[in-house]
Amino acid sequence: MNFCNRYFELPSHFYSQLNAEPLHEAVLLHANQPLLASLSIGLEQEALRQMTSGQTLPPGLSSLAQKYTGHQFGYYNPDLGDGRGLLLGQAIDPKHRLWDLHLKGAGQTPYSRRGDGRAVLRSAIREYLGGEALHALGIPSTRCLSLCHNREAVRRETYEPRAAYIRVAKTHVRFGHFEWLAEHRDLGGMQQLTDYVIDTVYPELRALNPQERYAELLHTILRNTADLIAGWQSVGFCHGVLNTDNMSVAAETFDFGPYAFMDDFKIHHICNHSDTEGRYAYSQQPNIGLWNCQVFAQAYALILDENQRDAILADAINGYVETYNQRYLDKMRAKLGLQTPQPQDRELVADLLMLMDQADIDFQHFFLELATLQTQQAGSWHPLAPASKAWRLWFERYQLRCQLEENPSQIAQTILQHTPRFVLRNYINQEVIEAAEHGDFNLLHRVFDALRAPFEQHPELPQHYYQAPRLASQKGIALSCSS
Repeated sequence: MNFCNRYFELPSHFYSQLNAEPLHEAVLLHANQPLLASLSIGLEQEALRQMTSGQTLPPGLSSLAQKYTGHQFGYYNPDLGDGRGLLLGQAIDPKHRLWDLHLKGAGQTPYSRRGDGRAVLRSAIREYLGGEALHALGIPSTRCLSLCHNREAVRRETYEPRAAYIRVAKTHVRFGHFEWLAEHRDLGGMQQLTDYVIDTVYPELRALNPQERYAELLHTILRNTADLIAGWQSVGFCHGVLNTDNMSVAAETFDFGPYAFMDDFKIHHICNHSDTEGRYAYSQQPNIGLWNCQVFAQAYALILDENQRDAILADAINGYVETYNQRYLDKMRAKLGLQTPQPQDRELVADLLMLMDQADIDFQHFFLELATLQTQQAGSWHPLAPASKAWRLWFERYQLRCQLEENPSQIAQTILQHTPRFVLRNYINQEVIEAAEHGDFNLLHRVFDALRAPFEQHPELPQHYYQAPRLASQKGIALSCSS
């Protein structure tokens, strides 16, 4: 095993070095064996338990809390930092890539802002499963390595079991790190952090000269962020709290708490009941991603050549817009089983989404059912959709569009390759959480294993996980930032 903590190479005001507040008498609930294997982390179970519970770290790791700032719900907050997590260091995988190991629920830090710094089992399970679900769908995400809990009670809306878990990411450097340095006009620190990001996340950029390297890093981060959000939109994923301090420069899904995979498709769905203005609604995620990238770019501009700064920023922002528009259309085209681009595709997708929104149709099952309709005659409509003129006309357009494909026989297969059969809906999360809070972790293990193969059926799971449409009791679970 190879561990290190490269973050200590940065100036000391970037972090506070401290130890975790350990979970005493902790139980290791789950270890992500596929992730452990891919990182070649061969810790024995007891060593992994001690690491996850904040008691003893393997040689090479040493914990610190990072300092950063950011915009929360549109307002700048200068007092942010790792308030309940510690960066333990990096694991070096067999290909010599670095992967951050971050202990969440580690206790108070200098940046806790009167919080207790602890995590609860509910939110730990949600992040543990959510990261694995997105990863299996091909959407970049942080993942969790291991999960512990103990008998301590933590006060949230009610008293809940305490937990801790290790999150794995390409980096824990956020947009907010650059906002913090720009606020203090810390050019030297900005250069050091930028070089750190290039060395640890984007080493392919090292071959460029410094100014080309810095400009290309900005372009790469914005393009990758656009691609990430296009992935979210295509699977109906709502992040819930897209603050700039929750945006990773590695363009991975990061710090998602009140997330949701949509049931009935609603364009303006809000998954976070703390978001009273709908800033982070599903429909707003691409625009908020752009807004966050603009904030990041303005901070990052400190390091760019003054003579080229405006042109670089404009190109980077345009790169986000162009990448998002193209990648989202490509992904939605594939969900319709279409492979060769045609001019009418954008309008076909947009009209479908409006009809789905009006009819409250299940976003996931619509496409699964669509795969079964390829032998239907023109003029038929979707069995989950109202038998209306608008739907009939849309299906007529869709069937004519399918005839333009070189291999129409591949349409159903293409749909199924891009539409998961098993989706981590909120009621499934809730059932796992309630079972775990009563000491039954069997469902956690079963759901975790199923999430690794979302395009397959899983008869070992409860049958109601696949019923459609969703029951009323399975919808509308309230989530907040504490989720």
